[in-house]
Amino acid sequence: MSTRHTSDFLVLGSGIAGLTFALKAAALGTVTIITKKERAESNTNYAQGGIAAVMEETDTIEGHLQDTLIAGAGLCNHEAVTVLVNEGPARINELIAMGAEFTRKADGSLDLGREGGHSRNRIVHAADLTGREVERALLQAVADNPKVTMLE
Repeated sequence: MSTRHTSDFLVLGSGIAGLTFALKAAALGTVTIITKKERAESNTNYAQGGIAAVMEETDTIEGHLQDTLIAGAGLCNHEAVTVLVNEGPARINELIAMGAEFTRKADGSLDLGREGGHSRNRIVHAADLTGREVERALLQAVADNPKVTMLE
């Protein structure tokens, strides 16, 4: 016996890219996500480090751009890096609005770390389980959205 599902958008995979696209597409119509395993079983779940973004007033987009291009040793696509560093803060804020709980200092500000290639502390993280926290927040947002169906 087969079951028929109908939706406006079909998303294959439940990692960060698939979940993010599903949430954006849900603003335009119904979405079905098909995942090969359990919904939380993706590479996103195992990402540890953090997400580089300019999140402090004392940091600059230009500084992040230069750090990334230098660390890339000529292998980076300048246009892609420009988009990444310019959109990074907004994407972090979207995740926070969805309920992602990143590590914070006692004063409530983000506890930004520093990783190789960065001249400033700009790594947003959730202890050492950043991928798991991002995926948790995205999965909750998907579960809360009546226009998105997930099929495991």
